[in-house]
Amino acid sequence: MNTADTSPRLALDIGAHETMITAAAGTTWTLPVGTGSLWPLSGNGPSALAVENGIQTVEDAIERVAAQVPCGARMVLSARSLAPLQRGGAITALAQGSIGLEDIEREYQWLAARAVGAPSAHGTGFDDAAGDAVLLILRELMHHLGVRSLHGPD
Repeated sequence: MNTADTSPRLALDIGAHETMITAAAGTTWTLPVGTGSLWPLSGNGPSALAVENGIQTVEDAIERVAAQVPCGARMVLSARSLAPLQRGGAITALAQGSIGLEDIEREYQWLAARAVGAPSAHGTGFDDAAGDAVLLILRELMHHLGVRSLHGPD
């Protein structure tokens, strides 16, 4: 039995001010959101209000292209997109293969806890302040585009 994943493959590159989604056939969609456009990057991370505003900003950007992007895809992150997701090493499962929505949701819960100053979230931040923005963009893409899994760079 062949268990190869035949879902569409999309390449994802999250830059400072835009996010590029590219299909295998070469079609590209550009979202006007990136690591430096959702909130000011700082070692303290975003506030709860900044996270909520960031969610709305990313959702609005995705809404403009959602009908055109293949649903149920697997996304392959560029090295630049993966780099900020370090906490003494990349999100472990992603660095070694793939992760699903539940893994991203767990990381998002840490982001939300940090944003409200929860003591339990102390020490859960990414080494790079851009990691929170990458995480938020990934979460919203997975939710709104039905992304099945995220994979590290080839």
